[in-house]
Amino acid sequence: MSKKAQTWAGPAGHVTPNPNTDAMAAFAGGQRGTGVNSNRWQQKYQTMRSKKLKADVVERNNSDTGNLERGRRPGAFTMMKDFYQGYTNPDTRAATLRHGRAMQPGKSAFADNEFFGPDGTTTAQRESTMPGDGEIHTDGERNIGEGFVADLMDREFVTMKKLPPEVRKQLRVKFDNRPYFTSWVMFVNIVIVIITLATQSIAPVGFTDKEVQRQLLRHNLAYETIGYNQTTNFWIGPDYQSLIHLGAKYSPCMRKDKEYFEKIKEDTAVEDTTGCCIRKDLNACWQTDRSKCTSSFAEFKDDKVCGLGKNGCFNEAYSNASLWEGAYSTWPNCPVQKEFKEDIKNLNVPSEHLLCEVSARPCCIGLQGECTVISQEECQFRKGFFHENATLCSQVSCVTDICGLSGFLFDDIPDQFYRALLPTFMHAGVIHLAITLVFQATILRDMEKFAGWWRIGFIYFASGIGGTMLSAILIPYQPEVGASGALYGILASLIVEVVVNWKIYKAPILELAKLLLLVALLFLAGLLPWIDNFAHIGGFFIRFPDLVCDPASCQFLGGGQNR
Repeated sequence: MSKKAQTWAGPAGHVTPNPNTDAMAAFAGGQRGTGVNSNRWQQKYQTMRSKKLKADVVERNNSDTGNLERGRRPGAFTMMKDFYQGYTNPDTRAATLRHGRAMQPGKSAFADNEFFGPDGTTTAQRESTMPGDGEIHTDGERNIGEGFVADLMDREFVTMKKLPPEVRKQLRVKFDNRPYFTSWVMFVNIVIVIITLATQSIAPVGFTDKEVQRQLLRHNLAYETIGYNQTTNFWIGPDYQSLIHLGAKYSPCMRKDKEYFEKIKEDTAVEDTTGCCIRKDLNACWQTDRSKCTSSFAEFKDDKVCGLGKNGCFNEAYSNASLWEGAYSTWPNCPVQKEFKEDIKNLNVPSEHLLCEVSARPCCIGLQGECTVISQEECQFRKGFFHENATLCSQVSCVTDICGLSGFLFDDIPDQFYRALLPTFMHAGVIHLAITLVFQATILRDMEKFAGWWRIGFIYFASGIGGTMLSAILIPYQPEVGASGALYGILASLIVEVVVNWKIYKAPILELAKLLLLVALLFLAGLLPWIDNFAHIGGFFIRFPDLVCDPASCQFLGGGQNR
């Protein structure tokens, strides 16, 4: 050891032995016979050693990371890049996996916000030896305030020594729940989309309806060009009529819609004023009003129903003449059978409407289930539901055809209440599914590791149902599928987490503002066409009545009883 290192400038310019050097010598060499208190020198040596180790670590970290601020977390991309570099290097692979963080060659395993004790150990090392406590952070764990969103937004945390003891105790709690729910719900979403695409045709891709035209043989036996507006789907999936049939949110299928059934009554009243338009050669006849039976080859019959009447029904249950009086909608559905047409001819009564070939029957088309009497070929072209055994629209239930699934217990009372939950598992197309899977694989998985499968499952389904119900009330006739309401409930959970853990952030108001800005941008995106923003709002605000964490672990605002 040099003379300069062994002496120091004492008072009055005298050269005096360096007390720091004496402390090291006293501890290392054991100056027990010099009259010096070795315990005091030992403590002084340990303090100096811990300061030196800490200075070396800070110097190495500053040189490797560009003078990172104390307590500042690197971004998600930087963390992934560093971890990859640490893992691919054979010299640091074991340390990287052991510490659960990126370990670079020559870089300390200690985090920037950890503190050295008098023995040179860090806070995490000391706390890991406490009874009942493990490491503060290991790979795969989700600690309070951390996670995917925290890394993405580069959150800054206060140092441990600035937190109250009860908060530091809570921060030692590890959350390492396996993402069982996330894996299950992602699998179900993928399977349902595969089944949907396999059983339904894909609609034209676009943002506006597409006009489709075709020349076909109509019910009057004349070729005409028929066209209609087909709904498009920019998500690359089936049209919305098919989605309704598979279980999408649609209020007329969930409850008895007053306006919908009032329209059915109006159509039934108009139907009672129609008659049978019969071609003179009896090769075609169809039910319509007089104004639409204008062909010189046809004759209009008032108070007649094509292919339906008492004389054409040979079922003894409907032989009572009183059943065939009054409005058409009250008549029994007993159409003429071909094998009985010879018997009808022998009755010697006017029966052209019973002997003619019925060329048009009820067809339910469109999202509203509009019933119109057209040919089977035209019904198939317009993607409707054709009823070959009925003659009048009053004899069919179009709302049952449009809704599909299990039907209704009673025809006039829609009761598919399960549509409040079922749309959460459905998606409008491949792009829609991809967006949902990305959110679930990142944010939902991260929150489940923190909150557990049953808590996050409850929040997910409660938010999904809440968003669907609000959408069903405010926009009842617009179909809606997707987990957007449930996912916005998870976004609301991120806000709850920031508010509850307020004290652990350096700038909590800034962190809250970042999340609120993100949510506001997503709500603005919900104003685009074909996106149900009411489901987003319902799922978002239904989340706040409960909290992600247990009352015992939510005391950062001053205690779990005063949250």
